[in-house]
Amino acid sequence: MKKMTALIMALAAVALVASGCGRSDEPSKQAGPTGEVRHVSIAKITRSSIEDYYESTGTVRAKTETQVSANMMGRIVSFPVSEGDTVSKGQLLVEIDDRESQAQFQKAQAAMREAQAGLVEIDRSVEAATAAVQTAEANRNLAQITFDRYKELFERRSATAQEFDEAQSRLKMARSELDRAKAGVQVIISKKRQLNARIDQAKAEIASTRVFQGYSRIASPVSGVVVKKFAEAGATAGPGAPLLSIEDNSQYRLEVGIDESRGKLVRIGNRVSVRIDAVSEGEFLGSVAEVMPTADAASRTYTVKIDIPANPILKSGLFGVAKFPVAQKDAITVPVSAIVERGQLSGVYIVAADGTAQFRIVTIGKTSEGKAEVLSGVAEGDEVVTSDTGAINDGTRVR
Repeated sequence: MKKMTALIMALAAVALVASGCGRSDEPSKQAGPTGEVRHVSIAKITRSSIEDYYESTGTVRAKTETQVSANMMGRIVSFPVSEGDTVSKGQLLVEIDDRESQAQFQKAQAAMREAQAGLVEIDRSVEAATAAVQTAEANRNLAQITFDRYKELFERRSATAQEFDEAQSRLKMARSELDRAKAGVQVIISKKRQLNARIDQAKAEIASTRVFQGYSRIASPVSGVVVKKFAEAGATAGPGAPLLSIEDNSQYRLEVGIDESRGKLVRIGNRVSVRIDAVSEGEFLGSVAEVMPTADAASRTYTVKIDIPANPILKSGLFGVAKFPVAQKDAITVPVSAIVERGQLSGVYIVAADGTAQFRIVTIGKTSEGKAEVLSGVAEGDEVVTSDTGAINDGTRVR
């Protein structure tokens, strides 16, 4: 019996302690907050007109991207640039082995020298053939005069038939010699034309090989950043095969997809709000530069290209958001400075009647010109804290 009494007393003592602890905790949970923050800014929630907009996401891309290709077959002997390097227009990018083109150049030069030497000999032959023609013409003229005389004498019977026949034969021979001399001149002139043609061909081959040699040293056609290399030193380059890609880093665009139903909202030259979180936390204005004339059959969207201001941090592939204005609408708004982020939740500090700040979770809609649309959580006429929100806790006295 004594043991039972002792057990009951022990249990009663435990219950009393537990009851005492419960009473000591309850006041701490219900106790009002301590602390006070003075001189905070407070604004009354009103309905105001804000801009409604259509939002679309996209990717930043360079306005101009150039692929540099080879124009000749050969082994790459030098490739001094790397991905990420900034290059200037005219800077040497790739050097290809040009020994074959050098050999062709020397061969063409040798052919031209040979043709030019032959041309000197031909010119001498032309001079000799021309002299031979002149001699043959003189002989022909003499034979003609002699023949005419013997003909006259023969008709007057002062010359024999044999003398007349001999004069006639010498005239025919003189004429034949003249014809052969003239034909020889034409042959030599024809050979001269052939040599001139060979010289022209050699000159053309020399010019062609010089151009071909120029293909062995590839310079950058634009200034920009090397974003991709497709080969390295030691590899074999081929005509038309890309070697590297350069993008113009002075001008970038944000490319976004627009639903076909929203196509009428976009016009070339329209000003568009753009946000690129990797560059800036705020928004800046861009300008619609291009609207693709056809829609993508799979996504039913149009591609819109927006010129954005130059920024050294910009790179191709960054994520961006574009806001296309639609219309003005009437909504309950609060200053953006009043919004407090707690994890995945957004809220504001409402000023209660007793002057304390009370945290209230809200649903935020669209943001425009420093004002945020509030879809739920507050009502028109409520007062919110718009400054020093980081120093305020739930229950802090602000007025």
